[in-house]
Amino acid sequence: MRFGALFVATFGVLGFVETQQPAFVLARKGQPQCVIALHLSSKERLMPIAKDLQKWLGEIIGNSPDIEIFPAKKPSIILGTTEDFPQQAQKYRLSDLGNEGFIVQTEKQNLWLLANTDLGLSHSIYAFLEALGCRWFFPDPVWTVIPKRPDLTVQLRLRERPAFRWRRIWYGWGATTPKLHADYEAWMKHNRQYGDFPVDCGHAYERYIPHHEFEKHPEWFALVGGKRQPTQLCVSNPEVQQRVIDGVLNLFRREPNRIMASVEPNDGGGYCECERCKALGSVSDQVFFFANKIAEAVSKEFPNKFVGLYAYAYHSDPPKFTLMPNVYVEITTGFRYTNLTFDEQVQAFRNLGAKVGVYDYFSVYPWDFDLPGASKASRIYELANAIKHYHKLGMTSYTAESSCNWGPNGLGYWMASKLMWNPKLSPEDLVQDFCQKAFGRAAKPMRRIYERWAKGERFSTRNLKLALLDLQEAYRLEDDPQVRKRLNRVAMYLHLLHLWTDYDRNARWNEWGKIVTAPTDEILRRAREVIIFARRIMDTGLVHTYPMLFTEWFEYRFAALKRLEGVDFKQIEGWKQERTDIPTDEEVERLFVEDLKRFADLKAVEIVGRQYNGRLVPIAQRLPQAVKMWGEVKRSPLFVEKGLHYFVGRKGEKLTLTYTPFDAGHTVDCRWTLKRVDKQEKLIAQGEVKAERGKPATIELNIPSDGIYAFDPGTDYWKAAQIEFDERPLSVWCGRYDEPNKPKRVPLLLWLPRGEALYFFVPKGVKHFVIGISHGGDPYTNLIIETADGTTVVKERVVSGDQISVIVDEDVRRYGEISEMAKHAVLPAQEKSISVPKGKDGQIWQLRLSSLRCIVELYDVPPYLARHPAELLVPEDALK
Repeated sequence: MRFGALFVATFGVLGFVETQQPAFVLARKGQPQCVIALHLSSKERLMPIAKDLQKWLGEIIGNSPDIEIFPAKKPSIILGTTEDFPQQAQKYRLSDLGNEGFIVQTEKQNLWLLANTDLGLSHSIYAFLEALGCRWFFPDPVWTVIPKRPDLTVQLRLRERPAFRWRRIWYGWGATTPKLHADYEAWMKHNRQYGDFPVDCGHAYERYIPHHEFEKHPEWFALVGGKRQPTQLCVSNPEVQQRVIDGVLNLFRREPNRIMASVEPNDGGGYCECERCKALGSVSDQVFFFANKIAEAVSKEFPNKFVGLYAYAYHSDPPKFTLMPNVYVEITTGFRYTNLTFDEQVQAFRNLGAKVGVYDYFSVYPWDFDLPGASKASRIYELANAIKHYHKLGMTSYTAESSCNWGPNGLGYWMASKLMWNPKLSPEDLVQDFCQKAFGRAAKPMRRIYERWAKGERFSTRNLKLALLDLQEAYRLEDDPQVRKRLNRVAMYLHLLHLWTDYDRNARWNEWGKIVTAPTDEILRRAREVIIFARRIMDTGLVHTYPMLFTEWFEYRFAALKRLEGVDFKQIEGWKQERTDIPTDEEVERLFVEDLKRFADLKAVEIVGRQYNGRLVPIAQRLPQAVKMWGEVKRSPLFVEKGLHYFVGRKGEKLTLTYTPFDAGHTVDCRWTLKRVDKQEKLIAQGEVKAERGKPATIELNIPSDGIYAFDPGTDYWKAAQIEFDERPLSVWCGRYDEPNKPKRVPLLLWLPRGEALYFFVPKGVKHFVIGISHGGDPYTNLIIETADGTTVVKERVVSGDQISVIVDEDVRRYGEISEMAKHAVLPAQEKSISVPKGKDGQIWQLRLSSLRCIVELYDVPPYLARHPAELLVPEDALK
């Protein structure tokens, strides 16, 4: 039986091409028709690679082929390197493929797997096995797919080398159990990670001069604020220079195969301010001066070795001088304290003589907390585009800081491993390959889950329920035991999200710090459930249990427990080890049924991403009847902590705006901007406005021409105010302000709405939309939505605060503009799905909120709110 449909589909996805090579018969009726052959001289060295291939072929065929010495009497799968088979290597031009390149080539009686090195040969067997349909999607063996092919004939011609010489997806905190470690290393091998150019750029000053030496030699460490501190090294000190040079040289002497040694500073700031260090220049000048000094010494004894470091944080900028040719710089995609773009950084460091790679952030636990769609790895198309871009820039290496959270991010990690090898692959085809091979007949509903997460939506019970419904359909469609085990893994992840959500919503406190959403015993019960279940699924790798339960991030995530009286924290520590058994399939399926029941009454609709374009127009001019339906209503006050005000301006008018503080506790101290936005966005004016605490302040805007203008008042925390516009078309924008991979916008953050009416438009034909409340509440938000005829569409009291928003808020207050959490976190939200009653589309609706410091977001309707129906502005497209 010829290997047909699977063969063609597999090759189309992973970049292989079917050729007219001679057919090679591997198996008939479950019996191998060939052997694996090794050259006698390399038999012992290559036997582990041969046994790997033997094992997997045995699973595919049903019986394992023997391993023999070349030449064998039977048709052979010949494994070897250039050294073993120089004539074949010359024939297939292996010298063009580098250390990791290989060929897989069928001939009449033989199938050749040849490479220049043992590493390349290991890659070749897994490329060959992938061509046969094998997949190692996630490290957990449940996600391994091995097709059963008792009759197997192939025609192959593969010729490959990797796009990046170093490819490493690694976990922050590491793989913290023996099973996680073994699974991870196996996955890295199966998916051709690592490489022939091992990069070492991690924080390293401590490696050479540890903190404990500070007491004896404070002069070796940084002078900060007039006092020596063990934060960084005094890089101008000759003793420090020699100590680190000796440390690096000794490292190379002990490890002759090592290619690179890091000279990256310790993490954080605290760089030396002594006169000699300051004379070197900026922090970047100091750091790279030190790297050059060490690189020069290394080049004398080890001319082919490198010193490595990052372009990161306070030394993101290139120095003012040329770098030694053996300085290797990994440029980070986060903690970029520079005005240069990433591409400009790459070019600048290259111009100085450095070799460069990329250090990316696929998932950082305190940025995404294992939530779906919250990390780069979960947003698979954004991830794919980034890898392709970095390859176009010619980066040598790709290091990706990640988390052991394959529940939300596994598809992204697997796709990244494929694209790091071959960036020309299609992300869409990879997604399809994953869904078809991992989920079989359930591919379609499972793809919906991953595609939804890929959009980077805020996590909410709305999209949790949609995922549960998709998974329910998947269970109905597929009864294969192996597929159902994978569905059960997804169900475990969704169950943990359910447990976390129920705990978090019941453990909220008000502005006075008092827990008000549930009694103590209820909160403790729910905390226990989520803690125990997180530990039980630790070895599946679905979530990053270690930082969640066993680092300082436990105290951040479960901060509410410290607000409760009479809590036994020793008991809570005991919960973390109470059970370590992975839930059984029967238990998971029972929990899944319970999860469905828990959310049975929750209405959940998709956010379809409906966009409304065109210039903003006053709805009163285009749909006057929609305004008249509201009769005589008063204009509502609108106090904003943040908010972008769009209004109609007339040429030559002098617009006087008064900032009225919310109350005596708020201060007008703001930097405002005015832009014209109806054509090409253009800055018109900017300035500052200040007043005493609790006092109003006034500014005057000169409007140069007729048009639509956007005014950002610059209000902020404890600087909330109402901007007193006169009666005119005026709306505040309330869309998603932090869409991943897009510039952040100004959110609509209301300080203390007390049920004042605001108005928005539901266009003709809209059947449903979503309103999101994130970040705020005390901790409750009362939400009322009505139509002009008095129909109440929604009247609900919701818990709108969440702990992750609290954590991010605290980080922003601590670090301000350099808060990486603020840059990368995708905050959860309370999202309400709204169905539009028949005949209520094409109308203006009313929204009333009672809350505290809440961000309001509208999805799939025009994201603009007005104080009065007659003032509403909407995009022109919304009226078509």
